[in-house]
Amino acid sequence: RVSLRWMIILAFGTVGCASIEAQMEQSRDPAAAQPVNASALESPSEIDKILEETNPVLSETSGEGGEKIPLQIPIEINRKVAEWIKFFTERDRERTQRYLERGEALRSHIEQMLKENEVPAELYYLAMIESGFVTHAKSRAKAVGVWQFMPGTGKNYGLAVNQSVDERRNWIKSTEAAASYLKDLNNVFGSWYLALAAYNAGEHRIVRSIMKGKTRDFWALAEGGLLPKETLNYVPKFLAAHIVGKNYRRFGFEVKVPEEERWEPFETVSVPSGTKLSDMSKTTGVPIEVLQRWNYDLLKGVTPYSKTGTVDIYIPKTEVAKFDTFKDAIAKLKRYKTAGDDQRVYASAGRDGRTYDVYVVRRGDNLSTISRRLGMSVRTLMKINGIRRGRIHPGQRLRYYSAASTARAKKQEQIRDVASSESETKKKN
Repeated sequence: RVSLRWMIILAFGTVGCASIEAQMEQSRDPAAAQPVNASALESPSEIDKILEETNPVLSETSGEGGEKIPLQIPIEINRKVAEWIKFFTERDRERTQRYLERGEALRSHIEQMLKENEVPAELYYLAMIESGFVTHAKSRAKAVGVWQFMPGTGKNYGLAVNQSVDERRNWIKSTEAAASYLKDLNNVFGSWYLALAAYNAGEHRIVRSIMKGKTRDFWALAEGGLLPKETLNYVPKFLAAHIVGKNYRRFGFEVKVPEEERWEPFETVSVPSGTKLSDMSKTTGVPIEVLQRWNYDLLKGVTPYSKTGTVDIYIPKTEVAKFDTFKDAIAKLKRYKTAGDDQRVYASAGRDGRTYDVYVVRRGDNLSTISRRLGMSVRTLMKINGIRRGRIHPGQRLRYYSAASTARAKKQEQIRDVASSESETKKKN
């Protein structure tokens, strides 16, 4: 490992970079990329500025004496990170430009949501290397959305995936899920580097690597050949994306996003289940393109079935008044049959193995009103969801254990007990 100053030297040619991994080899001819103006980086003072600007953003929590406490994703630099910086700024420069601009359109929202979920805001750059911020991105392994959730993992973290709805495609809902998942991974492994590795390769794969290598040092596992090739590059790639994205001007990038492409402040509104977005558009005057853009998870353009009769959809704040004005007319819209229900009960990714229900925070909600509605204490609700400062926002998805989910847990436990007893009986026989 070397300092950032030496990394800059490595990245810009004083020491030749080693061969770049498979993904780099698939890129365009580096001769076609725009040259990076590195002259300004030769000054130690400029390099120190980059180091300062790239350091993890400060949290809003103050430590003893009032100083701000940095979030816990350290910037460790080595030759592999330097290779990826060179990749982003030279070999794949045009694509990096597109990613930066596409991400800038929603960056403030994602960073704020990550902070509210008490995870580092720079995890925003994880979405950059996962999908390039393409909401409809789909991998060969069937991972979908900005955060590239697999179906099982998405369901584990409260994302509905069925014939009518795929909430992995909704960047708001999937960002909430990604924040919860990454927070859990960091709690399990005690290292953001290992959490990122597990996000890429899966928790069980990283656990096996740790047990085999007898270390929780990501770099030691990488050097020991104990990680898959893609995962070996994953953390360096994230660090490089963070460094380049945080200092894009110094790397010669200009990020300009047309105002019409930016994602506005948003709210949730309650609408009838089983109704078409097109009918809502005609009733309220809100363009259908707007409703589809903000609710990209509704595969058939119809709100999902709900036993309560209503569901929440996302709309820009500027359109909330129209939905309030035509509230009665919306309630009378024709209903259509859809698959699924709004209970959204999924196998929990929690360490207790229990199933849970999901509550979507609405406008005007606070922890007190929600806890009364769900029949539990505020303290319990905060503990289940890892909330420390009591901050929630519309659209946030809160886990809770209802009477139904508790009954399911007991039933599952009984099934496991029976299976265990049968297994013991077979062994004796």
